Amino acid sequence: MHMTFIKRAGALACALALAGCAGMGGKSDSTGMQMPGKTSADAAVAATWYNPPSEFPGICLTQFKDGSLRFDGGFAFFNPGRWSYDAATSELRLQLAPTPSLELAHAQTVLHKNLLRVEAARNTLVYAVKDDTQAIGLGGFVFYRDTPCPARRG
Repeated sequence: MHMTFIKRAGALACALALAGCAGMGGKSDSTGMQMPGKTSADAAVAATWYNPPSEFPGICLTQFKDGSLRFDGGFAFFNPGRWSYDAATSELRLQLAPTPSLELAHAQTVLHKNLLRVEAARNTLVYAVKDDTQAIGLGGFVFYRDTPCPARRG
């Protein structure tokens, strides 16, 4: 009886170890998460979106290949954030730091360029983004894709 238990426990441990290895993907490169369109010159950056200065200073949204995102120049209250891209549905998901007014501020999706929906429970904005998508709307501002962001200060 004990021997049967040990054999089963050993088989289970082996199966779990193999499942864990399978989940690692087996790729040894460090390309990270990708976006459609241009490739950034910075190896750590998947994409940039920039709202140029007008009556407010410019705001930069940087998507990093590790899945993190960061706002500079404004909207810092959305930091830290995460992003993901589903190529099958062409959906860019921006999961932002909890903000009570996120859903209310984006309730009228037609006013926000390429915004499909707001997933308020997850603090997530979902956009339709393809190779030729030039801009997204966020918080009443238009962010232009692949526009270089000015160098960060400080």
